[in-house]
Amino acid sequence: MKTLFVVNPVAGRGKCLKIWNNIKYHIKFPFDFVFTQAPGEAAEIAAGARNRGFTRVVAVGGDGTICEVGNGLALSDVEMGIIPAGTGNDFIRTIGIPQDPKDALAVLEQGHTQYIDLGRHEKGFFINVAGVGLDAEVARATNEDVKFLSGTPAYIFALITTLIHFSPRKAVVEVDGKTYHRKLWLAAVGNASFYGGGMMICPDALVDDGLLEVCLVNDMSRLEILRFLPRVFSGGHKDHPAFEVFRGKQVKISFEIPTAAHADGDCIGCTPVSFSIMPRALKVIGNNFTHFRG
Repeated sequence: MKTLFVVNPVAGRGKCLKIWNNIKYHIKFPFDFVFTQAPGEAAEIAAGARNRGFTRVVAVGGDGTICEVGNGLALSDVEMGIIPAGTGNDFIRTIGIPQDPKDALAVLEQGHTQYIDLGRHEKGFFINVAGVGLDAEVARATNEDVKFLSGTPAYIFALITTLIHFSPRKAVVEVDGKTYHRKLWLAAVGNASFYGGGMMICPDALVDDGLLEVCLVNDMSRLEILRFLPRVFSGGHKDHPAFEVFRGKQVKISFEIPTAAHADGDCIGCTPVSFSIMPRALKVIGNNFTHFRG
């Protein structure tokens, strides 16, 4: 098997480079590697690897790197492996890859492959969760403003600062042609369950069911949402009266004023936005897959 490692040296606030330098000597099979130098380049490298005869491309970085490599490999038979080295490392929770990079390397040799769905937006694919509203504003703040923290603490700090100025807004959500009028803190559109460093925002999302899980967080007080959000880490928010779930293949979201949107934590512009599902679009290497039908 011809393997290419795509390494994002700035992922995880720079810890990715240290991780790569530690694990590369433990790789027991032939491989090539390349460092990315700019946002979006991982997708181009992965797409090029398909044409160069690589049968496996391994993303070394965070969820942003994984998403980019997934975009490059989408709708092909090239396998995607993962060495987690990012801030949130959310997707590995779904496909059973350990947080420890050396253990993750073992999965490349001992794990098994599974075709998964990808979410789609106007600029490409997403692998975890896309969203509009508070979570998109928090993602922007985490990436641009919070440089002194990483992982879950970075998301929590960004959330608290964002809550000071963000308020629920009137929205129109359309799922497979059915229209819902709501006042929302956020709308999360999940292919998988996790984002934000372990927040299970779409607790019942399955990456191989051909559907998107559309999770709405309706209007509530700031005090109540501060009580609500910690429950998202365990999935305990499912029973909250302000939490609402729909499922479908086509989703459109608009807010009464332009509101930030993200896909896998990266800004994709403002509302209105549209999302759809692309079934069995990516072949991934995992271990003890969770949140799957089978």
